Amino acid sequence: MFTRDELLAIARVRPTGGVLPMRFAGGEVDSRRLQRGEVFFAVRGDYGDGHKYIGAAVKAGAAAIVCSTPNEEASARGVPQILVADPLDALQRLAHQHLMRQPATRVIAVAGSNGKTSVKEAIGALLAHLGPTLKTEGNFNTETGLPMTLLRLNPEHQYAVLEMGAQRVGEVAMLCRIAPPHIGVVTTVGPEHLEFFGSMENVERAEGEVVAALPPNGLAVLNDDDRAVRRMAKRTRARVITYGRRPEADVRAKRPKGEPLLGLRFTLAYQGRSARAHLNIPGEHAVTTALAAAAVALACGMTVETVAAALSELRPAKRRGEIKPGLNKATIVDDTYNANRQSAIAAIELLRGAALPRGGRRWFVFGDMLELGVYAQSEHAEVGKAAAGAVDELVVVGDETHATAEAARQAGMKPERIHYFAAQIDDKVALAQARLAAAQFIRERLRPGDLVLVKGSYGVGMDVIVSELQERHSAARERADIGARLQRLAQFGHSPS
Repeated sequence: MFTRDELLAIARVRPTGGVLPMRFAGGEVDSRRLQRGEVFFAVRGDYGDGHKYIGAAVKAGAAAIVCSTPNEEASARGVPQILVADPLDALQRLAHQHLMRQPATRVIAVAGSNGKTSVKEAIGALLAHLGPTLKTEGNFNTETGLPMTLLRLNPEHQYAVLEMGAQRVGEVAMLCRIAPPHIGVVTTVGPEHLEFFGSMENVERAEGEVVAALPPNGLAVLNDDDRAVRRMAKRTRARVITYGRRPEADVRAKRPKGEPLLGLRFTLAYQGRSARAHLNIPGEHAVTTALAAAAVALACGMTVETVAAALSELRPAKRRGEIKPGLNKATIVDDTYNANRQSAIAAIELLRGAALPRGGRRWFVFGDMLELGVYAQSEHAEVGKAAAGAVDELVVVGDETHATAEAARQAGMKPERIHYFAAQIDDKVALAQARLAAAQFIRERLRPGDLVLVKGSYGVGMDVIVSELQERHSAARERADIGARLQRLAQFGHSPS
C-alpha cells in the first residue's frame, strides 16, 4: 500500500481527469490481474503496450492510470491519469522510494539459476517466525514484478524477501538498484537462458551482481557446493556465510538419510551447535534449499534448534516437486514450473533414489527446455544420458527433446522404453496434441506403484499432462475425454507422431 503523495512525488505532475484517492492498494501492469483500488501502469514492453489495455483496467476498477498518452475512456469515467514519459521508470522509482521510507525493513535478495523460488519461499516461511515478512508472489522477479511486490510493503513488515531473475548481464544489478539488499543469496550457477546470456561465464557474472550490490555491513549467503557461487565471495565487501554439505561450509547438513520422495532427515550444524531436521519436501536438492533458508534465518537471529524445527513445516512450492495422487494408484511428482539441465538431472536423481513397491516403475516425462539457443541440443542430450539407467520409461514431448531420446538410446536405454511425441513449440495445436497423446499413452499403461515425474519449461505446458494423470474420475471416462479432445484437435492440425 502506498499514498497519493508518494505517487505525485515521483511523477512531478498533477493528475488529469479525476481526483486521486489518498491511498492505493498496490500497482499493476496487467489489466487481467488488476484489483480494484490499484494503480495501472501502462508499460510498453516486449509483450505489448499497456496503453491498449487502459480501458480494461478502468473496467476492472483501477483507482488511477500512469501512462504516457491520455486515454479517452479513463477521462470519460473520471479515472485520474498521471502523464509521464516512461510509466515503467515511474513504477520502478515509486517502488524504490516506497522501500526507502521504511529503513527498518531488511531486504533479502535471492538470485541464481535454479531454486530461487523454492529458496525464497523457504526463507519467507522461516523469517515469519521472527516478524511480519513480505515475499515475492510466485516468480514476480522481473523489472515489473519486483517493483509491484515492493508496493505491497507495509510499515509492519520487518523483512522483504525478493526473488531476482535475469536473462542478461546487468538485470540483477538493475533490480538491486530498485531494492538495495541487506542480504544477498545465490543458489546455483547453471545453464539458464543461454540464448540470451550467450555463455556460462555471463550467467555467473550476472548472478553475482546481487552480492556485488551488498554494502560493507551486508551479508552474502553463498552455496558452498557450487564452485562458481563460491567464487563470488571475491566480488563483495560484505560478510560471507556459506551453506552446503562440505566440511568447509558454515551452515552444514550432516548425515542426510531417509527416503528422498518423502523428505530427508539431516543434522543442521552452525557455529558448534547442531539439531536434527526433517524435511517434507522431496529430493536431495531440497536439503540445499533448506540450508540456504537456514543460513538467512540464523543470520537474522533464529537459533539452530528453532530453525531445525521450522524446516519441518516447509512444503513444496506450487508445481515444484508437489506430490499428487495419480490414476490407478500411481504417484505423480509435479515439477512442471520450469526446467534446465541441472534441475532436470536433480529430478532424475529423485526418481532413481525413490523406494517403489514391488512392480512399480519410474517414469520420467520431459518437455523441451527453452531459451538455450545454440546450446539446446547438447543440454537436452545431457538429460537423456542421465535418464538412461535411472528410469524405466522415458516420455519426451516437443522438438528439442528429440536429442534427449537419442542420447538415452545411445547410452543404452532400450528403444521400446523411449517414447517421443514430437511437436514444434511454436505450433500450439501440434503441441497440445502431443501433450494429450503423451498423457493418454502413459495413462493406458499406468499400474499400481508407478512413480511419474513430469518436468519441462513453463512455456511447454507440461502441467497439462499432470492434470490428465491425476486421480479425478474413472479411467474409462478419462480415456473417452482425451480421445474426444484429440479428435477435435486433429481437425485443426497434424496428428502427433
